[in-house]
Amino acid sequence: MRFRILLLSLMALLPATAHAQETTSKGVTVANSWARATPGGATVGAVFLEIRTDKKTADRLTGIASPAADKTEIHSSSMEGGVMKMRRLDTIDLKPGKTIALKPMGDHIMLFGLKQPLKEGDTVDLTLTFEKAGTIAVKAGVKGIAAMGPAAHQHHSGGGMDSMSHDGSMSHD
Repeated sequence: MRFRILLLSLMALLPATAHAQETTSKGVTVANSWARATPGGATVGAVFLEIRTDKKTADRLTGIASPAADKTEIHSSSMEGGVMKMRRLDTIDLKPGKTIALKPMGDHIMLFGLKQPLKEGDTVDLTLTFEKAGTIAVKAGVKGIAAMGPAAHQHHSGGGMDSMSHDGSMSHD
């Protein structure tokens, strides 16, 4: 019986770790990709990840596509006068030897026109397009609806719930 409980406990960890993959192309690495689960009926979702370059590589993220949604965009979030504002970014410049974190309450990927709700334990397929590195295919593991980071990195988030939503409580530029 204890073995069975231990085995089930270990299996429960698989969705959190199985998608903690890193994918590298021409000096650009995409890692720690994850998406937040959405409530039923939601048509908008968000994906977060890290993009690193080696010490000799500069590049630019120029596009993102996902079969999970009709449209994807890169967004930047900022607080202005106590109001969360978001604006679409056309590209993100990547400097040599640096890491860009797309995270809650910061730059992130928006999925518009979701084909189905994002459910915890599922994955979201993405294709990131870079000016020099070409395309990098990514599988983002879907975490809980209140998640602030992938399971292995939760302690870096500072705690608290992310209040960001796209339901009109924020303005978009």
